[in-house]
Amino acid sequence: MMDLYAAVIPQAPYIIGAYGLIWVGLLGFVYMVFGRIGRLEKELRVLEESIERRAKS
Repeated sequence: MMDLYAAVIPQAPYIIGAYGLIWVGLLGFVYMVFGRIGRLEKELRVLEESIERRAKS
């Protein structure tokens, strides 16, 4: 069992760094998706208002 730990522990900083990069990338992606959703919701509201105005006239 000690041989396994001796093989893994020296690479621990790289493993931690890799997980950190994955989390940063994932959070960045989620942030971009939510930003895009917000912009699409605004555009949808504008289109709905435009349709309502055309229907009234």
